[in-house]
Amino acid sequence: MNQISCDVCLDLMPLVKDGIASEESCSLVLSHIEGCEHCAKAYGRTKATNAGMDDAVVLTKLKKQITLILLSVIFAGTLIGMALSDGMGMFYNAIIMPVIGGFGYMLLRKKAYLVPLGLFLFSFIWVSIREIAKGSLTYSPTSNLLLMSAWWSAFFAVFTAIGALIGYLLHYAFKKEV
Repeated sequence: MNQISCDVCLDLMPLVKDGIASEESCSLVLSHIEGCEHCAKAYGRTKATNAGMDDAVVLTKLKKQITLILLSVIFAGTLIGMALSDGMGMFYNAIIMPVIGGFGYMLLRKKAYLVPLGLFLFSFIWVSIREIAKGSLTYSPTSNLLLMSAWWSAFFAVFTAIGALIGYLLHYAFKKEV
């Protein structure tokens, strides 16, 4: 009845599903599956269809993963940079903020200007809250708060914009000409 054993059929199934088995192997597996309920369940269906990988689906998933990684790096870098701005580690922001800008350019390309703007707003709020919590404002609290927050935010935004510019220049220098 069946020309091959169940063990041989189970060994050949992955090759048949991937579409790389020979025609003879495919016909043997398919004829065995028609007569063997156990192997048909293992195969997952009773009719043979070559279910190859769809390149568009793979690329879409890969782009989503890269986007999530870049967003995570930008967010984590921003938080680390803001946390370091209180002490001696603030000088690491000269490295962290341009990297955030470069990743922002990789993520957004033509809308990379949104990264320094977003970082400006985020750091303005961060510094304002930090200074209010410290209670270190004197004289005119509102003007000192706004001035200090704007200065730090501009500092972070400029370094981030420099990173986005470096990302653009590297992209321009290494892009392939068609």
